Amino acid sequence: MKSKPLPPLEELRENIDYNPDTGIFTWIKKPSIATKVGQEAGSVNKDGYICISFRNNLYYAHRLAYYMYYGIDPLEKKIDHICGSCNNNKINNLRLATHSQNLMNRVVGIDNNSGATGVGWNKKSKKWRARINLDCVEKHLGYFTNKEDAIQARNEAEVKYYGEFRRQD
Repeated sequence: MKSKPLPPLEELRENIDYNPDTGIFTWIKKPSIATKVGQEAGSVNKDGYICISFRNNLYYAHRLAYYMYYGIDPLEKKIDHICGSCNNNKINNLRLATHSQNLMNRVVGIDNNSGATGVGWNKKSKKWRARINLDCVEKHLGYFTNKEDAIQARNEAEVKYYGEFRRQD
């Protein structure tokens, strides 16, 4: 879903309540025949994000949360879910990030064979390879006999290059 400008803040606040401690949205005004006042707003999309339909437009709940709490439309930036759970919209789990910073906080991919992001088995060298992406450019960190050494190299590179945006599992 492409980001679009958000509706006026006052209009949102008249219709939807956002609880920053729980990350849950509830309807203040009845938006449709099937929806009741006090009902939780939104539904989970195919990617696991909560989306809310408002005035015939679909919005990501994390964008609405940031907007309703801080009063800033994060149109030019991404909203990063710090814990990696895309349906946790508590305000202390949301932060502004560039696209590159948002990618730094990714979970381990399902096709990963090491259990650690940026570490994989290299068939040609028969060693574990560590790598890290910096602004969409891959940086080779080395080949390692032991998987643990490759993971350590990756972790050290994350501390050095990713800082506060590194995944905190």
